[in-house]
Amino acid sequence: MRGNNFAFTVIFMFFMFEGFCQQAVPIPARVYSPEDSSRIKVTRLGINSIYSDFSPVLYKNTMFFVSGRPGTLAVSYANENNTEITDLYASSKHDSVNFSKGKALSKNINTKFNESAFTIGNDGNTMYFTANAKPLKGIMQTSNKLQIYRSKKINNEWTDPEAASFCSPEYTNCHPALSDDNKTLVFCSDMPGGFGGTDLYFTKFENNTWTPPVNFGGKVNSAGNELFPYIYGNSQLYFSSKRSGGPGGLDIYLFELNEPGAETTLLSHPINSAYDDFGLCLDSTGKTGYFSSNRKVATSDDIYFFSVAYPDFTRSSTPPVKDKFCYSFFEENGYKSNDSVTMIYEWDFGDGQKAREDKCKHCFSKPGNYLVQLNVVEKSSGEVFFNQVSYTLTIETPPKLFINCADTVTAGQEIMIDAEKSAIKGYELRAYYWSFGDGKYNTGVFVKHRFKKAGIYKVELGVTAKNEQTQKIEKFKIEKSIIVTDTI
Repeated sequence: MRGNNFAFTVIFMFFMFEGFCQQAVPIPARVYSPEDSSRIKVTRLGINSIYSDFSPVLYKNTMFFVSGRPGTLAVSYANENNTEITDLYASSKHDSVNFSKGKALSKNINTKFNESAFTIGNDGNTMYFTANAKPLKGIMQTSNKLQIYRSKKINNEWTDPEAASFCSPEYTNCHPALSDDNKTLVFCSDMPGGFGGTDLYFTKFENNTWTPPVNFGGKVNSAGNELFPYIYGNSQLYFSSKRSGGPGGLDIYLFELNEPGAETTLLSHPINSAYDDFGLCLDSTGKTGYFSSNRKVATSDDIYFFSVAYPDFTRSSTPPVKDKFCYSFFEENGYKSNDSVTMIYEWDFGDGQKAREDKCKHCFSKPGNYLVQLNVVEKSSGEVFFNQVSYTLTIETPPKLFINCADTVTAGQEIMIDAEKSAIKGYELRAYYWSFGDGKYNTGVFVKHRFKKAGIYKVELGVTAKNEQTQKIEKFKIEKSIIVTDTI
């Protein structure tokens, strides 16, 4: 038979999926997280007392803070309103939430009057703090307004405080905050020309002195009181205000100092609550930190630790998904037919596409099972003279992040969502984080959720993964829109 003159070998080669058959990452048992978890976790510290404790400042491994607890002599002062007199304390850090018992600072700092919100320079040897105006020798005290004082640490002792040069004793000046480079200081004052109550002002350290204070303007200040500023790095200003629009009491806001056109941003729950939230500071990572709140006992402030339980995936990439699956096909021993004038090889790839070549490359549009055939056909008619080889080519779905859930659900309906089929080539998936687009978050491979209102929600799956070559942890994400309809 003429077909015996066709000798060949078919070789399939991956163009795009080297290492495709790598071992799959083990998936945990199908256990659904029962409830949504917050993006931010808040923990009340054991350092707190039955008195007010607030305005934490973390310097290296020491927590400085303000407290109304009795001092080293076990004496608790009260002012004319029978409220606590506060002093400055320090405590050694054991870990993020555990500290040693607070110890009062030097008597050069703490007095029988109020010492309150403060800031420490990046060398740890300069402190600006709030205190009732100190009486001057030989001069009758006519005002007890809050003022800002400076103290230096020399030979491990804080020096007698001096009034800050940028403050006028005619007005209230309080709550100083230094930038990391010690060149900008922000504080609160009720000096004339503001927007109402106490406003935030800033001064620059130039030519070995502080410049005249400048009001931050209406983007930061409001008709209410702006208090307890804090500068992270040299670019982010955090502060508290009772302005409208927050959940209640003092709320913490963020203003980006170096972004033209920036607006104040209200920090989300659970940092802000219906109570007073203030005195925030961050650690060196900028992702965890401490703040004050009276949310537990409305008459007493406490210090809280917060950490981000849900990482920020805003700048994370989505792993590329291959939309073509390309292979090379060829007949190894060459064409040997005596009927080459009328007969030719033809590849039928099983997806409706054909190619009349000895060697060719073909790309399939999607995974699946394809019956690939090498036929000998008559050139002019295309009629198959005989089939030389038939081979089922199985193309598996490549590794990718995958959100498995219904596309359309009903409001109030509990739905199951999972990432069980997720994988990324060259990475070991470590943790799974979900954002449901309605202000709720969760973690794990399998989660449950209820959308309360109709609408279109963008569900985000973020994963942390270890790069198998570099061993570094990287972040990736994928999104899926879910349509939520009204209940029937």
